[in-house]
Amino acid sequence: MDDARIGAAARLFVEARRSGRPMRALSDDLRPRDTAEVNAIVDAVTAELVGAGDETIGGWKIGFVYSPRQQPMICPLFRSRLFASPAAVPLGLVPSRRIEPEISFRLVDDLPARAAPYRAADVADALAACPSLELIDTRFDTSARSIRAMLDDKATRLEAMADHNTTGAYVTGAPRADWQSFDFAATRAVMRTPDRVVVDTVGGHAFSDPFLPCVVLANAMRHRGGLRRGELLVTGSFSGFFEVAADEPVTVDFVGFGQAQATFTTTSQ
Repeated sequence: MDDARIGAAARLFVEARRSGRPMRALSDDLRPRDTAEVNAIVDAVTAELVGAGDETIGGWKIGFVYSPRQQPMICPLFRSRLFASPAAVPLGLVPSRRIEPEISFRLVDDLPARAAPYRAADVADALAACPSLELIDTRFDTSARSIRAMLDDKATRLEAMADHNTTGAYVTGAPRADWQSFDFAATRAVMRTPDRVVVDTVGGHAFSDPFLPCVVLANAMRHRGGLRRGELLVTGSFSGFFEVAADEPVTVDFVGFGQAQATFTTTSQ
């Protein structure tokens, strides 16, 4: 995909974000064919939104398609969509009502740009870990195809990921500096509403340890200006996402580690 097509695709996402109107599927000539083109579209959207003062960057999310010769997908997390637990997240901001449990990581020190690769220990010592909830959303019209359908279909998966990797909002609980003593592959995560248990799993992250993609991310970002203290790093779910009702608190308990809570609220803040 050439720069003109990347720019055209990015303008559609920017317009959907600014107007709040769902967008149609991308035309074939604007649909990304690989993760490099996903990243190029995301970067173009980010450059416009940040450059215009619409958004500021508060963290980074990394995702993978687990296929040879495909780059990791890296997108920023905008500060306007980051919340501290317990969070009341306006339904108008994230109308999908999809949510998933995660462990995220908060930078307590800079990991600046540099030529030498970062070792795992370098990255780990710069982080605290947080019990978290990701609220999934899309700028695409989902009246005829759901977010799940887009992600499950190989023909539309990268198209869905080009929308900032389906990030709607992100909620973090209290960070823990002692996280390296925990075995997240053996940690039980229970996500519930007042009426039901939504998911109950032991481990479940695609890498077993949610920290490991942070090393990949740090080494990608050392060529892009580095990572800064206070930024949030997001590496994926323990269970996939689930639909929940509005105005009901959703709590995840990473048993023995910590909790986070979010509510899709219809009440004006």
